[in-house]
Amino acid sequence: MKIKFCVLILLFPFATAFGLESKTVQESKALIRRVLAGHADDFVVKEISSEKGLDVFEVEAQNGKIVLRGNNGVSIATAFNWYLKETAHLSYDWQAIKPLTISGNLPLPAAKIRKTCAAQQRFFNNTCTFGYTFAFWNWGQWQRFIDWMAMNGVNRPLMLAGQEAVWQEVWKSFGMTDTAVRSYFSGPAHLPWHRMANMDKWGGPLPISYIEGQKKLQQHILQRSRALGMKPILSAFAGHVPEQLKTLRPSAKITRIEPGWGGMAAEYTTYFLDPTDNLFGEIQKRFLTVQQKLYGTDHLYSADPFNEITPPSWEPDYLANVGKTIYETMSQVDKEAIWYQMSWTFYNDPTHWTRPRLSAMIHAVPQGKLFFLDYNCEEEEFFRKSDNFYGAPFIWCYLGNFGANTHLVAPLNKVVNRLGKLTYGSACVGVGSTLEGINVNPEIYETVLEMPWRADETVTADTLIRHYAERRAGARDKAVIEAWQLLRQHVLVDTAVGIWNHCVVFQVSPVTDLTRAFWATNPKIPYRNVDLAIALNRMFQASANSKKTDAYRFDVVNLTRQALGNYGTVLYHKMMEAYSRKNLIDFRKYSGEFLQLGQEIDGLLATRHEFLLGKWLADARSWGTTPAEKAYYERNAREIITTWHKAGGGLTDYSNRQWNGLLRSYYLPRWKEFINRLDTSLSTGKDYDDKAFAAWCSAFEQHWVDSPSSAYSDTETGDAVKMAFELFGKYKQQMLER
Repeated sequence: MKIKFCVLILLFPFATAFGLESKTVQESKALIRRVLAGHADDFVVKEISSEKGLDVFEVEAQNGKIVLRGNNGVSIATAFNWYLKETAHLSYDWQAIKPLTISGNLPLPAAKIRKTCAAQQRFFNNTCTFGYTFAFWNWGQWQRFIDWMAMNGVNRPLMLAGQEAVWQEVWKSFGMTDTAVRSYFSGPAHLPWHRMANMDKWGGPLPISYIEGQKKLQQHILQRSRALGMKPILSAFAGHVPEQLKTLRPSAKITRIEPGWGGMAAEYTTYFLDPTDNLFGEIQKRFLTVQQKLYGTDHLYSADPFNEITPPSWEPDYLANVGKTIYETMSQVDKEAIWYQMSWTFYNDPTHWTRPRLSAMIHAVPQGKLFFLDYNCEEEEFFRKSDNFYGAPFIWCYLGNFGANTHLVAPLNKVVNRLGKLTYGSACVGVGSTLEGINVNPEIYETVLEMPWRADETVTADTLIRHYAERRAGARDKAVIEAWQLLRQHVLVDTAVGIWNHCVVFQVSPVTDLTRAFWATNPKIPYRNVDLAIALNRMFQASANSKKTDAYRFDVVNLTRQALGNYGTVLYHKMMEAYSRKNLIDFRKYSGEFLQLGQEIDGLLATRHEFLLGKWLADARSWGTTPAEKAYYERNAREIITTWHKAGGGLTDYSNRQWNGLLRSYYLPRWKEFINRLDTSLSTGKDYDDKAFAAWCSAFEQHWVDSPSSAYSDTETGDAVKMAFELFGKYKQQMLER
């Protein structure tokens, strides 16, 4: 075997000399063909050596061709994207549904570009993203997203699909039946919280069609990711076990986790196996062995033993044992194992995760074998308050999105400034993004991943947003550039950090006072809506060519629906002020305008596939192999974005979204009922009954979740720019009032 390997190494230079392409070059060219229609032959792709162990790429023009060079597939993909962004002024979005197009000859770069990435690791994804965004994706969607990640330099993607196929085999080997195992799992969109030991059984039993389908999908995902040069992070066992294991192994040290996570009923409580029990190592070995059999390994494993849950003991010695055992049981199966853990656990509960406790767990793992994802650095850089994680390497991460909410949030100045101050080395080894959902703020995530490639430059948020504007317009369009500069200065502001799960007023469960709105649906904005309207007004002055680009068309819908949604708060206050004055005429006037605006926004959202409830539901139903399964998947998809688990529960509307179909069929009916009850109160003189309305809401919400419907289109309709312009024109004067 060694002789064959040596022969291959010796033959490689001759293969290159005779024009035989390496696998890296082949995969890179395939990516180019997928992303840019009809121009693959305009590119020459070559491999080069790394720069002192760091990723590097080059872009230049030679003999009328664009030459892309990189030390691996990710570097070459980044070079390709750099050319698209900086020379061709093209933007490939993370939710792209078709290739980019460009007429005529491709523009050639004016000079050679060489970039070295200061960050060795570039992380992407979040455990929650596999529920809020990825739960019902197919291979086509994943393929495009993997291309996007590679083009933005991601080399450490978190890839958790197909995990249940591994656990199914493991738990059956301990004596559980197939039905019992599938009943222990949650429904598809809730699997992230089952995997993190927050809950068991909700929405189960999980259909075998989903388990098998996700297994095959994960195999495709990993094959493509690795072919492009990424090293995916998979899962490891962290202690979460089925309740039935207490019966199968009665001597095992299994503890019931304190019930009530997220307002869940006690029957969905999870169980934790003490890492000091010998059974822990046995389960870890079986899990990693089966996982390697199904998916291979890059020796990188994610394990978060206490995410938003209380450990059985807070004693530092106990926590040290947890850390020591988790790593040792990994390394006994995989000697090269490296453990990745998110810091959200410690950020979320600083009272309990004190220095002695956290440092005890960290120091129990060999140096360089435990990496932390500093999960929410735009809010708080945890590494600064923990002495660089007490010596453990870490990755600086921007979170920025909760629940796949569609709120416009991107604190560009703060993120650029903080990333500009980072020193990469043995402590900070990279950057990344830990967003809970992929949605409406691509500019900030692309910026985070671009910054380490510009570590040798003095770069400002203004410079970056100007480059971004050019590729959104497809050219240097003065109106679009100025619009984005206005957005950066006045809307995408630093004070946007700390805003969790905000939304426009239409997504709020109706209340007579917005200060009493549910914590996950706060319509407060950290900027003046007039500033958003001014920027949007400038955006509409773009050239005719700019208005043809898909990126521009998304942007105007995205900005218009936010501006109109913000204006909805103005109408709400006028409506409620009329109610407090007991002025029925004014109340009916403003409540009518409020509801009409909501309907108009719903119509605008229909023009873009990114904002379609019908697409989300169609994707879910596509996983079903029978009518009953299709209905099951649709119900699960409806539930996660509305009630989450139970109507009126602690997480209802956590994953709220400003989507076509969802607005008109779920959010607006609640407001109509609320307004009707207030109207009746004014008409009759009887007091408004808040508790009665809350009960009605819960019943309505549950009925909506339980009622499959084909009334939602899964394809965009209408002219996005025309409709956005008309709606903006209708409300422009009101929004521009200072």
